[in-house]
This record gives sequence, structure tokens and C-alpha cells, in this order.
Amino acid sequence: MKPTVYQFAYSPYCIPVTAVLRAFGVPFRTAEVPVHRRDAIIRLTAGRYYQVPVIVNGRSVVYETGPDTLDVARYIDRQFADGRLFPAPLEGIQRILIPHIENEVESVTFKLADPHRIPRIRDIVERTESIRHKERRFGKGCLDQWRRDSRILFRQAEALLEPFELMLHQSSFLLGDEPVYADFALAGTIGALTFGGHVPFPSRLTALTRWREELRKWTARGTLKATGRKTPPGPTSRRKTSRRKSS
Repeated sequence: MKPTVYQFAYSPYCIPVTAVLRAFGVPFRTAEVPVHRRDAIIRLTAGRYYQVPVIVNGRSVVYETGPDTLDVARYIDRQFADGRLFPAPLEGIQRILIPHIENEVESVTFKLADPHRIPRIRDIVERTESIRHKERRFGKGCLDQWRRDSRILFRQAEALLEPFELMLHQSSFLLGDEPVYADFALAGTIGALTFGGHVPFPSRLTALTRWREELRKWTARGTLKATGRKTPPGPTSRRKTSRRKSS
């Protein structure tokens, strides 16, 4: 049975999960979760969770156990990626990079994307609930304010991405010649920023542009022979329950 990823297609936390599964050649399904109807998530997690992503793989229902955990990513790493997403020598630096990407960088990029994405939601209930969700957290009229501040926010986003640009002048991927989860996390944040094509990616960040294309084309299958690694293991029947932050 194929794993199912319950997601928001535009989520910076869901995009990396599906990208990793594709890169490692894992057939999977996606189930889009309406912002205003999270019944499926609540039932799957027995009321313990209501955010995305959630992955269902056989009897396993995997979600995040805390606001800064990576339970879904680490589960995929164990089940399908043979430990290549979180190699032990890079554990420390990834614990620094990934929270920075998912918190500091994403805290600016979503303010550029949401004023374009949310008004285009066709379903009036989902659109209204999305606006309500944002305004409860950031204040009434926040989408209009972010739209007015878009030039400032764009410069802030560019500045936050620039260190990654410098890193990619030295190597093919962030931490070497093969992508790790930090690469996919950054690709998720950028993918959410550019979702729908309404926000352009900064043109001067040429190394990041090249890296995005290389990561999109990268497959584990193409590197297994070169590295001498065994084919990543398939799913097991071991049950795991965990959680995740997100939208």
C-alpha cells in the first residue's frame, strides 16, 4: 500500500516531504486537507493533532510531537532513505540550519506569499477561514499590510537567503555533494514563497537558482551505484505515532 501524505500543497512543511519521497522513488498519494475542515487529521490522530503534514503508511500514522520536531522527516529517512537525509556527521549543523530555515526564513517569506495566495482561494468558506486564521495571529488587515510592505519584505527575504547562496558557491548542495534534509527544508520554504508564480525568486541569487534545479532533478536512484549504497529499505509494519507544527 502506498503511503498517503495529508497536506496543504503550498505548505513549506509539506513540500519537503513529498519532494523527498519523489527523490527516493517512493510511490505515494496525497490528500489535500481543507483549511476549514480538518476532520480527517483529527480522526487519524485520535484528536491529538490538527496540522500538516501527516503521513499514513500502513498501520503507522506519523505526525509531529512538538513545535520544532522533525518526526515525519526522520520517519521517512528511516523507512525509505537509508539514513541519508540525517547522516550522523551532519546532525549538529542540521539542528542549527533546519530550525533557522523553518522559523526565521519562513517567518518572512510567508508574508510575501499569503497576500497573493489567500485572496485567490475559490471556496469562500476556506478563503474566509484562512483570512480569519491569519488575522487572529497577526491582527486585522495583516494581508493588506504585508502587501503594502512587500518591497521591504522582499529585501528581508533576499538577505535571509543570501548566506545559503554563499554556501552553494562552495558545493553542489548545502552540506556537500548530496542533498540532506536541510536542502529539502530550504526548497520547501522557497517553494511556498513562489507557489502559484506570484512572487518572483530573487534573480541575483544565481547559485540558489542552479541548486533548485539540481535538487528538483536529483534522485537517489541515480546516486546509489556511484556511492555503493544499498537500495533504501521499504516500509515496515512497525507502528509509530508522532506529530508536527505547520499551518
